[in-house]
Amino acid sequence: MARKDTMTSRERFAAALSGKPYDRIPVFLLMSDYAARVIGVTVGEYQNSAELMAKGQLAAWRLYGMDLINTGPGLTGIAEAIGSKLAFPDNTAYVTDFPVSTRGDLDRLQIPNPFRDGRLPLFLEATQKVLDEVGASVPVSLTTAGPFTTAANIRGADQLLRDLRRDPGFVHRLLRFATDSTIPFVREVFALGARVSLAEPVASGTLISAKQFRAFALPYLNELIDAIKGFSGAAGPSLHICGDSSKIWPEMADTGASILSLDDVVDLAAARAAVGDRVALIGNIRPTATMVLGTAADVRANAKECFEKGAGNPKGYILGLGCALPINTPPENVHALVDAAWEFSAQYRPQLHRGGQA
Repeated sequence: MARKDTMTSRERFAAALSGKPYDRIPVFLLMSDYAARVIGVTVGEYQNSAELMAKGQLAAWRLYGMDLINTGPGLTGIAEAIGSKLAFPDNTAYVTDFPVSTRGDLDRLQIPNPFRDGRLPLFLEATQKVLDEVGASVPVSLTTAGPFTTAANIRGADQLLRDLRRDPGFVHRLLRFATDSTIPFVREVFALGARVSLAEPVASGTLISAKQFRAFALPYLNELIDAIKGFSGAAGPSLHICGDSSKIWPEMADTGASILSLDDVVDLAAARAAVGDRVALIGNIRPTATMVLGTAADVRANAKECFEKGAGNPKGYILGLGCALPINTPPENVHALVDAAWEFSAQYRPQLHRGGQA
């Protein structure tokens, strides 16, 4: 595939979201722990070293040419800083011990200090290293859990879901604490010159109803995004909610998020019809069925499908996955996705450049 970069990734993103011409559509790949594989270290080693985080993300960017670098803290970083205990298999970290087993436990917790608690200092240090090297040309973002997901990671998702019915007042206390624990870290991310992306997988429509989302998750998500917009000077973050989010697309757009990242279980064309005139869209290549289990030809076909549905979205469209890049994705499939971005950007250029109008 012939390629000719005429723009930096920063320029490419800005053009795609403003309706201006660009050389190819931006490719949003949430590399996360996949970067450990690129540099040949375990996920545990990668996740506990600012040097390895930065090295892995930079190596992945040089190898694949995606248009955004992400340096954590992922879904568990804020919860860990609050007091959750994590296990680090050679794959995604998970919580092994939750600090809020009783209601009284919440009163004993403290808002984490971004420079002292958990691995938050490592994420900030890694971010600074990446910014120092490529920040002028590549957007650097830190994916951070939304308040509902952080509440689940300090209480336990199953227990939190029970609390929704049994003790809604306590759930609001948990969400208040989770929001207050996230904002100081977000402030420091923007102080460095990076950005934040939000992920709220536990607020998925497969776990809670749209009514519960509006009553519990949405108010705190709105507050956090308002804070982010204040720190950024205007622009909202990208927002990802796993599973079938179709019943809450209007509310997701109402949050002030600048981009909605869509799970591969939803119809990109339907999202475009519902909220594409209000917010940009990212998506939604199938992470497992296509990227892990498919061939390069399958990647190309899935990318073409996404282009057909997303190109021309009024507020802009970015090619990406329906979730994070699985750690066992064959490298040739990552290369195939970037190749497809070049190929179909040329083919769909008129539609793409009609999209993204502010």
